[in-house]
Amino acid sequence: MKQRLQLTICSMALLAWADVAFAQSSGELEDIVVTARKRDETSIAVPVALSAVGGAELERRAINSMDGLGRIVPALTIGDNASITGGIVAIRGLAGADTNGFGDQAVSFNIDGAGIGRATVRRMAEMDVQQIEVLKGPQALFFGKNSPAGIISIRTADPTDKYEAKVSTGYEVYADETRTEGYLSGPITKTLGIRIAGYFSHMDGWGKSVVPADALFQPASRRFPKQTDVAGRLTLKWEPTDRFTARFKLSYGNTKNDGPTSLYQLVDCPLGRPQGITRNQNCVLDNTSTTASLGPVFGTLYSAFFGNGRTYFDQSQLLSSLELNYDLTDKLKLTSMTSLYQQKNQMLGNFTLGFEDTPTLPVQLLPSWQALELKEITQEVRVTSNFDGRFNFMAGGLYQDTTSQAHLVAARNSFAPTFVNDFDYLQKAHAYSFFGQGMIDILQTLEFSFGARYSHENKELDHALSAVPNDPLCPGINKTACSSRLFDVTGPNFPHQRSFNNLSPEATLSWRPNQDLTVYGSYKQGFLSGGFSAANPVGFVSPTFTTSSFSSYNQQTTKGFEVGVKSLLLNGTLRANLALYTYKTEGLQVTVTTAGTQVELRNAGAVRTKGAEFDLTYKTPITGLNVTSGVAYNKGTYLDYQASCYRGESSALCFPQPNRSNNGVVATLQDLSGTPLVRAPEWTGNAGFNFERPITSGLKIGLSANMSFSTGFFTQVTSSPGSWQKSYQLYDATLRFGDVNDRWEFAVIGRNLSNEYYFVRSSDSPFTGTTPGAAPVGILGDTGAIPSRGREVMLRASMKFGG
Repeated sequence: MKQRLQLTICSMALLAWADVAFAQSSGELEDIVVTARKRDETSIAVPVALSAVGGAELERRAINSMDGLGRIVPALTIGDNASITGGIVAIRGLAGADTNGFGDQAVSFNIDGAGIGRATVRRMAEMDVQQIEVLKGPQALFFGKNSPAGIISIRTADPTDKYEAKVSTGYEVYADETRTEGYLSGPITKTLGIRIAGYFSHMDGWGKSVVPADALFQPASRRFPKQTDVAGRLTLKWEPTDRFTARFKLSYGNTKNDGPTSLYQLVDCPLGRPQGITRNQNCVLDNTSTTASLGPVFGTLYSAFFGNGRTYFDQSQLLSSLELNYDLTDKLKLTSMTSLYQQKNQMLGNFTLGFEDTPTLPVQLLPSWQALELKEITQEVRVTSNFDGRFNFMAGGLYQDTTSQAHLVAARNSFAPTFVNDFDYLQKAHAYSFFGQGMIDILQTLEFSFGARYSHENKELDHALSAVPNDPLCPGINKTACSSRLFDVTGPNFPHQRSFNNLSPEATLSWRPNQDLTVYGSYKQGFLSGGFSAANPVGFVSPTFTTSSFSSYNQQTTKGFEVGVKSLLLNGTLRANLALYTYKTEGLQVTVTTAGTQVELRNAGAVRTKGAEFDLTYKTPITGLNVTSGVAYNKGTYLDYQASCYRGESSALCFPQPNRSNNGVVATLQDLSGTPLVRAPEWTGNAGFNFERPITSGLKIGLSANMSFSTGFFTQVTSSPGSWQKSYQLYDATLRFGDVNDRWEFAVIGRNLSNEYYFVRSSDSPFTGTTPGAAPVGILGDTGAIPSRGREVMLRASMKFGG
């Protein structure tokens, strides 16, 4: 892998050398305008490590969701996690606890100025995008209250000053997927513009079920995931004067499919065969699965399981934002951003990865129904200066009100179903923050910026209720009480209200001797508030119903240094960026095991991440040919981490010990201090080219190819051997033919052409392996995971009108 990296960098250097002789025949690269500091600045001028991807690049590669960004941006990992929380998003290995529906994640999203700290938004189909910026490292100063790992900032397209419309329709052959999207844009009046965008897709599925025909329970379909996505967006932009603008966005998205466990499969079997599941599982990461329906009897136990036992996922999301900009003077701008984010998720999954059942352990189907509702209202106000002198500033405040409700029901034994657990949680949160930054031009070429954000967040656990065994709560997520048979699982002394305070300073010194070079150094801090856990307190370690002390955890903080160089070389034909960083994260929020069996969310010590990132964009002397390359090295290490144990772990490594992060409470743990951070590959990167040239006076042709890679990494917080994802490479290519004025285009788009499968999260398969720490040599459990999508080949036709 290192040899590949060296070859890539050497190739870029040779291309740069060749351009010295041919620079006169090649124009300059167009720099990208970004808003990393809430100002319009070029990517070279802004002293922040970022990757910016334009809408043309996203359209060219048919990337319509967050997951595709991982192939473009090094050090970014995005994937599914078979959880109601919406998935995993990690930058440089930092992601936050991914199973807690009540908590924000370490990587936040900012969509048209609206901040969302939840991975659920990644499932919303993102169409008609103008630009995506991935800002790496803590971004507390400019982007809300929780962003210690980074920000994914998305700007969707605005109304145009002329009437135009576009529609694109594609068909993907391997999944039998149809995808149609388009927009209509133009002026309503001289001061008011409108843009309407829409998206629809349906696929029969790229995976196949290998459940035998004689199995008691059959899957709902032999292909999976059968999925339908519908999304739409309305944009209104009003500019009545030169001093005032208003922009309103309203987006809606709905996703329905067979549920993430329809993709679930065994990816590692230490015994060479499944434990307890004896037929058809090959224990190889591919596009096959033996996860089946749950049978008809579970539906008699709880209505959400339905009568036929079909697994499913159903999510609806709504995001609206109103941005107001008013020039108080020629040098002062007032900005107001109001947003509302609502989402409602339900899913039913089969977490046993099987189709067979017996009245006794170890083989028993284990269905789980989860639901999550969220409503979040955010208001931000800021003032930004643009003085001609040496000093400028930005100052403002933010308020956020959030209500979250989670409900989980799990059962076992399809012959005579019994409840494993039934929990209903409700959390209300209120947060506010104040932020400010000053920028001083020490010299004409030397700028010093400094600022801080103060954050306060209060969280109230309105209730954490459970039903007694075999006596569930009233069906429906909004019904919180039925009778006196409900009891509080938090315990009599549990604090139902917690508050968190944080001050995150930031300072940057940047030197810009000319428009083509910026050198900077920064000190930054980030913050992720604590709270209450909506994860399953009991877990799937025992079929016997037990109560638990409900989990409360503290805040997580990140601080460190970053230096970088951004440059435009060779007469503006070569853009090169380099960033070096080192950060320490304390109070890492992870899931651990306490008191023997209970699964809780805790703060588990500290992590060190350090590394380097380098990227090149080169406009070659060959007309129409651009080359790009990027590579990231990241060393993520646990400095202090006592983790829960994996199934079958040796008693020499997993044994009762005082928990350093939980007041010395004795629990069965393993010490992973000094070992690699989960989901933190040491090397990631990509390389590719795009070639586009007219072939006649009215026609043009385009060809592009891209390669991305990642070295291996652990995908489970316990660092179990079966959770190791080996190194992989992905290859994409596109061939385009169309009108030189982009009136129409036909394209053949290939992604993951080598049909490589990988996974970013895994877990021990229930009822496999021996009890952790029970013996010097135990039997390791099987490992289950959700694979990435395999090979895709899409045929797409696009038409554009007006403009």
